[in-house]
Amino acid sequence: MKDKKILEVTNLKKYFPIKRGVFGKISGYVKAVDDVSFYINEGETLGLVGESGCGKTTIAKTILRALNPDEGDIFMNLNDEFVNIAKLPKNQLKNLRKNIQMIFQNPFTSLNPRMKVKDIIGEPLFVNKIAKGKELESIVEELIGYGRFKKGIFD
Repeated sequence: MKDKKILEVTNLKKYFPIKRGVFGKISGYVKAVDDVSFYINEGETLGLVGESGCGKTTIAKTILRALNPDEGDIFMNLNDEFVNIAKLPKNQLKNLRKNIQMIFQNPFTSLNPRMKVKDIIGEPLFVNKIAKGKELESIVEELIGYGRFKKGIFD
């Protein structure tokens, strides 16, 4: 079987301006991501590894389009059609985000301690109109293996 690409990033660049003075004149740029390319085939996992501040999170946020790339292409396989999400208009990004998401390393910044586990897991399903009500509860219970835990642990 031929490898099926699900994501291809080519020549990705994201620079942030360095502003100085009272009027915020741009004096240079921080090259957070400079000419990054890679691809991921179906069934593969890619880990971005590097020291703090090397651009790992910026790459992920740019792929998600939480940040707009300055240059480069981000092709994603959506229903066997390769779409350049780097060029998608903002109004088309909501549908894209049903298919791609980032999992942050630090749970204290990505999980709300006031929410129950079942609500955290169910929120993206509800927001993206995938399920609601009893169907949502059933999907979440299946995902977390609810029957394997003592009753009440997620209540």
